[in-house]
Amino acid sequence: MSTAPAHSKVVVTKGTHELAVQQRPTPEPTGRQILIRIEAAGICATDLHLIRKSIPYLQPKVDICGHEGIGRIVQLGPDVDAQWKVGERVAHRWIFRWCGQCEMCKEGNEQLCDRRELSGKDVDGCWAEYTLVDSNYLLRIPEEIDPAAAAPVLCAGTTVYRALKTAALAPGQWVAIVGAGGGLGHLAIQYAKVQGLKVLAIDGGQEKGKMCEKLGADVYVDFTATKDITSDITSATGGGAHGILVTSSSPRAYEQALTYVRKRGIVMCIGITPQKMTFPIGPEYFVARGVRLTGTSTGTMEDTREALEYVRSGLVKPIVIEKSLEDIAGCLDVLEKGDAVGRYVVRL
Repeated sequence: MSTAPAHSKVVVTKGTHELAVQQRPTPEPTGRQILIRIEAAGICATDLHLIRKSIPYLQPKVDICGHEGIGRIVQLGPDVDAQWKVGERVAHRWIFRWCGQCEMCKEGNEQLCDRRELSGKDVDGCWAEYTLVDSNYLLRIPEEIDPAAAAPVLCAGTTVYRALKTAALAPGQWVAIVGAGGGLGHLAIQYAKVQGLKVLAIDGGQEKGKMCEKLGADVYVDFTATKDITSDITSATGGGAHGILVTSSSPRAYEQALTYVRKRGIVMCIGITPQKMTFPIGPEYFVARGVRLTGTSTGTMEDTREALEYVRSGLVKPIVIEKSLEDIAGCLDVLEKGDAVGRYVVRL
């Protein structure tokens, strides 16, 4: 029997700029579904893109966003495998389910599955007191991790951790992190440092600079204060960054990255620009410099497990600003302005 109430709170989108907290019937799990009581849920820039409908391929079919959810199982559907028990702490992730049959899935890249279903886009997200997950695609969360600290790792932490794995930089090499003071960037600094990399953090303002340096950044560049960001970074790194993680959604950030990446370096695209952009270079740039340009979208379930382990061990500590369901709209406004420091997380 479920201990969930008949009705519970959810945050719903109304248009592209309005959110509302409503009481809706608490969903009932069927088949292999599991009902979980959310303890913490992150607020991500991807949620902002979904609500604003600013990205052509991210047009939502549902009106409940949120994809960094941590909660406890309160009810099992009739077909759920015996390995899952009421009371266990589990995750509601961005990649809600995948096909398991396509080329990407068989290669272990389920995050790129063409038939994947996404939380807050294709199925109801976790900005709610109660939400459903599919037990066939479910991740346990270690009890030692506070749910508010675990939530940002499900998307933000996994994304930058996967980006660093893909970049495959060697200890002692330089990684530049654009948007280093934000929800993804501050985690990227920490994951980079535990991998032995030198970190050049890029963001705007002294407050973010102090935070980046406290997290271990070797150099901080304030893009609002420098007169020549290319010269500053090239000088600080002795020839340019070996790898660049662009977590910012600014087209200018991408354009600048191409000017300070080292020869044979790699630029990792993470932030999605709301407007279409074109890189101001031709093939000759890559021919002459051997630069690699690629990107990453979140990561696999195994990536998330590995990223969480760094948090469990204390090597990575998400900076969390706790909010309520009623605060989400205001948090999105701050994200849209690029002023967020750390990660907003709703604590329920």
